[in-house]
Amino acid sequence: MQEVKITIQETTNNTIIKFNTNAVLINGGSYEYNNIDEAKNSPLAQQLFHLPFVKKIFITANFIAIQRFDIVEWLDVQEEVSQQIESYLNNKGVVVNEETTTKKEAIEVYAEVTPNPAVMKFG
Repeated sequence: MQEVKITIQETTNNTIIKFNTNAVLINGGSYEYNNIDEAKNSPLAQQLFHLPFVKKIFITANFIAIQRFDIVEWLDVQEEVSQQIESYLNNKGVVVNEETTTKKEAIEVYAEVTPNPAVMKFG
């Protein structure tokens, strides 16, 4: 397996920074966490929430975006956070425990009255 590398990318919001990866992090969709309790299915997000300045985490297939509180500037901490994520991923850390969910299908049921008032017909 190739070694995971992180590149840092600024966003239009100066409180949010993206950590792009050269590897696929999750199979599909995206995950957004506002606190450590919401991140129960993501060991990586839980670890990042232990950093005192992390406000919100957004995980997609090829990047992790983190929003910070105003207690620090990204320039002061982005390299350390990047190294922490890179090290975690290269040690085969789990990003998100993705549950395979079966797709729900809508079923329409209707009821009809019958000549017998004690009986209904469903179709």
